[in-house]
Amino acid sequence: MNKNKSNTCRGIVVALKANFFIVEINVNNLNLPTTDLSLTSSRLLCTRRSKLDYKGLYIDVGDIVFLASIDWKNKRAVISDVEPRKSFLIRPAVANVSLIAICISVDEPLFDPEQTSRFLITAESTNINTLLVLTKIDMISKEKLNLYLQRLQLWGYEAIPISLDKNIGVDLLINKFQKTQLSVLAGPSGVGKTSLINYLLPSLSLPTANVSKKLKRGVHTTRHVELFSIGDGSLIADTPGFNRPDIVCEPSDFAYFFPELRMQLINSKCKFRNCLHRDEPGCVIDKNIERYSFYRENLEEMINSHLPYQVD
Repeated sequence: MNKNKSNTCRGIVVALKANFFIVEINVNNLNLPTTDLSLTSSRLLCTRRSKLDYKGLYIDVGDIVFLASIDWKNKRAVISDVEPRKSFLIRPAVANVSLIAICISVDEPLFDPEQTSRFLITAESTNINTLLVLTKIDMISKEKLNLYLQRLQLWGYEAIPISLDKNIGVDLLINKFQKTQLSVLAGPSGVGKTSLINYLLPSLSLPTANVSKKLKRGVHTTRHVELFSIGDGSLIADTPGFNRPDIVCEPSDFAYFFPELRMQLINSKCKFRNCLHRDEPGCVIDKNIERYSFYRENLEEMINSHLPYQVD
């Protein structure tokens, strides 16, 4: 097989299928031979070279890869190398994420502050830009929506409220996604992540399901992560829903994943360097804020799972 420069290129992994990788390339940037001008798809089914295993290089959706041994006719290739990642989201596993859009519904399923906090803390721990999206706002009154927005402002988040049925807030969200290289939709099952993808890209017709009336929560419809193009150079990922993200971090870092606590610690300093903001003397944290009880409860769980932690 011809292995000259015209037969190598760079692309992004958009999906995993069993032991294969679906890699999307921009064919407009390639100088293809005349016989290849009939190529209509920019997606190739790929395997990976065994040398990548020896190097310990894993490949996930979102990774930028280099392709070799390209068979344009059968749309197949081999991944020969992987670019270093700029960021990585562990659950769901997506590389080079620019924005995590946490989708939370205000009804069906009902807004759950503990669940929402778990998703937000997971996103904060990645150091990736986070956006909170409130879905299904047409199911509640404007007064109740304003209470939600005010509540989330106290948490440190400016949420974008949307309704697909009433076409409210969607244009603002589309504009945000089209200015972002790779956005990931995350959140519980049933909040409308896949419905939002279908709204943005109607030709996809991805399967959706209603909220379980018995369990009062969403039903999983997305089984794997896949990237879709929503503009020139902009991709968006639909991800499987899960209802209780695990919080994994060091006790000393935990407070910094709450914007309302983080701002207090930026503006003031506790008496002790490794204060955990419980009952230590000289702690500057306001313990009357809404999410302090959530912080305290989960902090105690972390401490119990670590070695004894002493205050200097």
